[in-house]
Amino acid sequence: MKLHFYIFLFFLIVVSCKKKEEPDADPSGTPITNVNPSDSSSYQALFSCLNTYSKISGTYTAVGRLTSAYYSTQLITNEVYSSANLQDMGSVNLNGVTFKNKSIVTNFYYNDTTATQFLMPHTWIIGGSGAVNSFSYSNTHTPPIFNKSANIPDSISTGAGFTIDISGTGDCSLIKVVMLGGNGSTVYPNKLFSGTDTLITFTSSELQGLVPTNAGYLSIQFCKDHYRTIGGKRINFRSGLQYFNTAFKIKS
Repeated sequence: MKLHFYIFLFFLIVVSCKKKEEPDADPSGTPITNVNPSDSSSYQALFSCLNTYSKISGTYTAVGRLTSAYYSTQLITNEVYSSANLQDMGSVNLNGVTFKNKSIVTNFYYNDTTATQFLMPHTWIIGGSGAVNSFSYSNTHTPPIFNKSANIPDSISTGAGFTIDISGTGDCSLIKVVMLGGNGSTVYPNKLFSGTDTLITFTSSELQGLVPTNAGYLSIQFCKDHYRTIGGKRINFRSGLQYFNTAFKIKS
């Protein structure tokens, strides 16, 4: 399932009665920041909109937004869900744009395909279905701070591993790192880091099985999570930043 999720994520990169909001237990619906990844990423539904930056002409350049929305019957822990548990939410609308129901790999994973430049606040309106009640919520929490994109390498060696200095990152709940190697790779390195971590590190042993390539993929997401309890479900409204490179060089 993890493999399917990351392939799907890579594909996305390249190519009414409102339910009353209820208090959250962690606590009273206030944002959860600077916590351990295992705590930060436990929820039953995610509504996410990240500002995205791609490595273009030597620098990371703003290219749009990465959006996603899904609702699970089971608690999602450490960002891993089962497609069999995702539920139909009816219409999913962000700032006036209705998402498509993406079913290429994962049913009931919703995403915008219009390349809309969504501005804050992020107002989500969920139409509801037989499984999920309708509701709406406006996320006013701005993305984290990250000003060290120049530290992100363009290439790595699987024999040496690598470390990225991300000190100075601010107002961040969770950091997600994903890599894809060349055809025939037998591993798909990915890690979660706390929002307060100052280093992203992969050892050489964690990279064994990546096939060298000049067209690898590296994605680093800086997430700011805001939890609310709506209809008895713990829902994560996420803003954030994503830095990705689709010409990431992987050497032996």
